[in-house]
Amino acid sequence: MQKPPPPKAILWLLRQKNIKKVRVYDAFNDRDLLEALQDTGIDVLVGMNNDDVYRVAADVSSNEAAKWLEQNIKPYYEKVSFRCLQIGRRMSQQGNRQISAVFQALVHVQTAQKRLGLDISLGIDLDTNVMTESFPPSAASFDVSILPVLRPMLTFMEHNMGTLIVSIYPMIRYVTELYYEYKGVSIDYALLNGETVVVTDNGLQYTNMMDGLMDAFYTSLKKLGISMRVIVGETGWPSSSEVKYATQKLAGEYIYNLAERLKNNVGTPLKPQWHVETFIHTLYVQDKNNDGMYKWYGMFYPNGSPANPYLSL
Repeated sequence: MQKPPPPKAILWLLRQKNIKKVRVYDAFNDRDLLEALQDTGIDVLVGMNNDDVYRVAADVSSNEAAKWLEQNIKPYYEKVSFRCLQIGRRMSQQGNRQISAVFQALVHVQTAQKRLGLDISLGIDLDTNVMTESFPPSAASFDVSILPVLRPMLTFMEHNMGTLIVSIYPMIRYVTELYYEYKGVSIDYALLNGETVVVTDNGLQYTNMMDGLMDAFYTSLKKLGISMRVIVGETGWPSSSEVKYATQKLAGEYIYNLAERLKNNVGTPLKPQWHVETFIHTLYVQDKNNDGMYKWYGMFYPNGSPANPYLSL
């Protein structure tokens, strides 16, 4: 896999393509990119890596959290438009230990922010598999096995105006959750192509999987008595051609349809007033050493040329 270009080249591409939001996964290892993003007006979703999460979580004095913020956030605080600080990466239904650590880290980072005079919304990153059901959206709920640790963390986040960040990969969901094809749902539902109403759920009509999964998360939160904003921190479509539907053509269709939605600032049937804030995975092509469902994501090659001729960005 090729390394991404230097920060100046990344910034040039962001400006050329009029990209207003960017996700920086690891503040500790990407401080040179944060430096380049100063005074640009580009909104930044920045992350704390899992190794740092466990270290920060273990220190009840919050000194480690304060040290991390002083090193990785405070130098850029006045000049970078921080949208959210994400604590940890993609928690799943099998991650009770990780969720507990993220919760403790959240508490310590919130305490440290107040100590240092910082005010950035804190976020957590959940995979769609934390829900036991998602179709139809009204049937959704969080897996009961993680509720003892997930519920208090979400309550804490609601109280502190936190942000729930979710990862939505419609092709993977469509291929692995067999009930879509079993129920005769077309791949267009995953591609955001559909004009056909696939499901009417308590009077709400769904034509695409993005709306369905987003409202599944909102429903799961509501069942816990919690209300907070949900944003899509990762979404994309692979073009490895190693598995069914992972083609360059379909990847281009998905990104094009997603871009059109983002231009129109649309919400979901359940939350029409909240546009679906979205970060596309990834800016540059990644050929990960995984199976075909997880390979060849990305919009551009390192030289800045489009990775997909079907894209119109």
